[in-house]
Amino acid sequence: MEIEYIWMYLRIAEFVALSYLLLISTYTIGWYRLKKSPPAELGGQIPVSILGAVRNEESNIFNLIQNLSKQYYPLEKIQIIIADDHSEDSTKSKINEAQNAFPDLNLMHFSAIGTGKKSALSEALELALGDLVLVTDADCRPGPFWVSQMVASYREGNAKLLLGPVLFDPANTIFEKIQTLEFISLMGSTAGAAGIGLPMMGNSANLGFDRNAVINAGGFNASSGFSSGDDVFLLMNIIKNYGRKSVRFVFSEQAIVSTLPLSSMSAFLSQRLRWVSKSVGYKRPEIILPALIVFLFNFLLLSMLFSAVFYPFMALIFLLFILLKYLVDYPLLHAASGFMKRRNLLLFSLPIEFIYPFYVVIIGLAGNFVKVKWKGRGVKK
Repeated sequence: MEIEYIWMYLRIAEFVALSYLLLISTYTIGWYRLKKSPPAELGGQIPVSILGAVRNEESNIFNLIQNLSKQYYPLEKIQIIIADDHSEDSTKSKINEAQNAFPDLNLMHFSAIGTGKKSALSEALELALGDLVLVTDADCRPGPFWVSQMVASYREGNAKLLLGPVLFDPANTIFEKIQTLEFISLMGSTAGAAGIGLPMMGNSANLGFDRNAVINAGGFNASSGFSSGDDVFLLMNIIKNYGRKSVRFVFSEQAIVSTLPLSSMSAFLSQRLRWVSKSVGYKRPEIILPALIVFLFNFLLLSMLFSAVFYPFMALIFLLFILLKYLVDYPLLHAASGFMKRRNLLLFSLPIEFIYPFYVVIIGLAGNFVKVKWKGRGVKK
């Protein structure tokens, strides 16, 4: 009887592993199906609104505004709107300081009435005048061609939502380098999924959308039951109203927005718990199914490792499955890290495979049960 249970367990593991193989292979194919975005439009005439919801960002907000002042795009065509989400530090004074330092910028800021990032962005959107709206975070650093490249991608077709690439940079410590490589893998999956016409992730550090399309679809308030999730819920709303083909990944190095990796394990875990906490609101199968496959595969890997205590031969099976996962993950990771100019980080790709099952299972379970806080406030879910 015991042998029969083990045999059944291994058959299930094989099925889940095959599902994971098909999933990541499909994303890899999607990556190579992506078309290079058109060259940046330096003299573009499309009015652009840039939205930022900030809370307790006194150390970052000036640098963001400074980077926005250096855009190779007509500044008279750029409107910057910053919504202060009840900051408790000197964020407001830093914004005023930047406003005085860069008088040529069309910069407006206000204190949000509602609470939470999504509410702040909703209020900012009401003031936006640009045909194209870009969203980024206070701790981000857009390159000088960011706006012009996003405009070029917007003009290329009938895109309603643009998914921009995001990179953790600089990464100095081993912990920061591992974070960066792991995030590159997420970007690879984001791009690959969009490449096959099944977009399932986005990141609010770098988003663009057609203002009228989003307003007509209900804006950020379409998922008002959640205080976070402005990116993925917006993605789901756009797909619901305009179809999957209305979403495009901006496949250009000039569109990359960089942000700092988290400096501590507690901050990293808090961020990932917050990301997972909104997953209960996901409705679309192309978002739910990949997450389920990834979780189940890593759960099985972890169970193999622990069962090796009682059945030593399971340690060998665990190693074989880890090797399989590494071989499946590597092509997409190699491609995405090359796009980000970070192939040197592939040195950590195999060690990450041994860490990942613990990380995915713990965060996946805890994110749905543990009360999550972000910047001193609880996250509504």
